[in-house]
Amino acid sequence: MDKNVNSEALRESDIPEFNHTVMMTALADKHQVIADLVGGKPFHYIDYPVHGNIGDLLIMHGTLAFFDRYRLKPRISAPAFSYNPGWIEKDDVILFHGGGNFGDLYSAFGMQALRELVVSTRTSNRIIVLPQTIHFGSAEERQRSARLFRTHPDVHLCVRDYASYEIALEFTDHVHLLPDMAHQLYPIVPPHTATKGALLISRMDDEKRESGSGDRIEYAATTDWPIVVGERERNIDFFRRAMRSTYRLGIGWNSNKLLSRRWAAYSGKLIDDAIKLFSLHNHIVTDRLHGHILACLMNKSSTVLDNSYGKNSSYVSAWTANSELVALQKG
Repeated sequence: MDKNVNSEALRESDIPEFNHTVMMTALADKHQVIADLVGGKPFHYIDYPVHGNIGDLLIMHGTLAFFDRYRLKPRISAPAFSYNPGWIEKDDVILFHGGGNFGDLYSAFGMQALRELVVSTRTSNRIIVLPQTIHFGSAEERQRSARLFRTHPDVHLCVRDYASYEIALEFTDHVHLLPDMAHQLYPIVPPHTATKGALLISRMDDEKRESGSGDRIEYAATTDWPIVVGERERNIDFFRRAMRSTYRLGIGWNSNKLLSRRWAAYSGKLIDDAIKLFSLHNHIVTDRLHGHILACLMNKSSTVLDNSYGKNSSYVSAWTANSELVALQKG
């Protein structure tokens, strides 16, 4: 463990006059360690999302805000499906996008496979995995992946909660307990005054909560990220197809430079849609981690329900539980 970096979660006693605003500012400041690890070297930002999950897009835009804050500019930014590890040069640092896909839950999408490929073939390059939640359904897959990561001497694994921290120590000695990158977007000013009651953001995927959790609250509206995105999914698919086709044509390096900028601008509109929706409601109830984090970014109260494997309660316990705007509901 790197004991000289941020290896402790935020505690109320850490800072004077603790309140939500002070907490959120302090959380964003904790990412300084990542800038120190990059150290001014050229770097690649890999595996950014090109889909309609607002949570992943908040992470991406938080990461871009982090780059701006510390005056960092990647040599290349690319999603996993249009990235060639052959582009890595001797002194490049590799930054993998953060989130909740480190493990085998989303193995079909190839993010973990790409991380393992780069770790196993680029042992002389520093590799930084931005803040992740780690979850393996298979003990055998976890052990296999950990053995592979252990072959690399300079992997820095950033994690978002204590449970992930303990698992990460199986993969590397360089483990950093840090909040989600979306905290770099604080504060977000709501564009509207709240005129409606509670909004429920409820998962419809493999991480959905057990039925009945949170039913003690009355909701003015219920939705999920795919509903918020709606017909914009057709435009998202256009970006995916353009990135894939140009990569297959052998012009991925140049096309990624152009398309990543355009995708950042367009995906910002998707986040704006979610912000407008949240601003209309006086309280957010959610089993989506970034439903909670977006509420925090907007200084809006939220009740957090757990997802299928405890990711949300683990995050709240590590970082946001002491806010006067946050309530965690278990069971």
